[in-house]
Amino acid sequence: MMILLVLSAVLVGLSMVAGREPVIAGNHVMLAQAQALAEAGLSRGLWALSNPDSADGIPTASPAPAPYDGSRLIAVATGSNPLGGFRLTISGAASHQRELVVAGLVPGDEGALGVARQEISATAIRLRFPDPPAGLTVRGDLTIGSGVVVDASTDGTCGDRAGTWSTGVTTVGAASRVQGRDATPAIPNEDTDVQQGQPVGGFDDRAFSAQDLSALRAVARARGTYYRGAVNFDAAQPMPDGLIFVDTLSGNAITDATPDTDLAAVTIRDGAIRTGGSFRGWIVVNGSLLIGGRGVLEGLAYAADRISQTGASRVVGALMAGHVRTTVPSLIDARPDTGAAVVWNCEAGRSGGGSIPQRWIVKPGSYREAAG
Repeated sequence: MMILLVLSAVLVGLSMVAGREPVIAGNHVMLAQAQALAEAGLSRGLWALSNPDSADGIPTASPAPAPYDGSRLIAVATGSNPLGGFRLTISGAASHQRELVVAGLVPGDEGALGVARQEISATAIRLRFPDPPAGLTVRGDLTIGSGVVVDASTDGTCGDRAGTWSTGVTTVGAASRVQGRDATPAIPNEDTDVQQGQPVGGFDDRAFSAQDLSALRAVARARGTYYRGAVNFDAAQPMPDGLIFVDTLSGNAITDATPDTDLAAVTIRDGAIRTGGSFRGWIVVNGSLLIGGRGVLEGLAYAADRISQTGASRVVGALMAGHVRTTVPSLIDARPDTGAAVVWNCEAGRSGGGSIPQRWIVKPGSYREAAG
């Protein structure tokens, strides 16, 4: 009798466990489905931000309309079989950064208790091209060496651009040719080609903001192209295509209290850019930048302080210098074997020769999951 009682108890326990297993398995399936739906909602939000002109897109610099304001469930099904859906809330109206919160729900957000919910939050960013007014834009004084060519006359895809633009004085050396895209392209070095004494606000409005720099820093960290302090790019350490961010030595943002010794100092030497090829991307420096040697930089070169270009180097895209500390003029004194030292090219600058994504992406380090 005792043996029968023990066996009966074991059988009852096993039957109860066996009865719970399908429920547990069903819960795991529903949670996995909710996770997949939440990820689908995040992808949908990034697509909508990247396609503002689409009927289902989100207009640039506008609050997100329904259903991207979380006001209704976006249902998902395979054929005629409903899987569940997601609610997506996109907050903010900035043109380069938004906050996304998406909740994946199975079988939906209405029905019996036990509905599965998975929430994902993330910051979406779009790397902003500063859209400079010239091929070479300087917040301060600028010197163009003798016999140097700066050409912004051939590309009008983003509107007419000057050859150089500065808030201070621009000195053009003998036999130099600075050409913008204006009504008299045969005559260089005119006021429309060399625009100087411009308002400081004209630069500041286009400069990378603290928010922009934070996004650029995060992307460079994720790519392994984040550096600090004094950096030399040469044959031993060539420049990787894409985004390069060189920060202050401390890694802190530049303020009025930042000492000059904390500013980054970057030198590009022979061998940094492969022979016969080019660097394609953006190089952003929280300090000064010297572009030397031979090779082509196709994209954007942006320095918070001073920029110098020497040797036989060539820049196709755009150059910007913020002169946050220096009062010494930026200097363009490069003479490539062929072509101009600086050539304005809107698409090359904007996309870094095709290496900088033009769509919205998740800011590295901002992705979070929270199970409901």
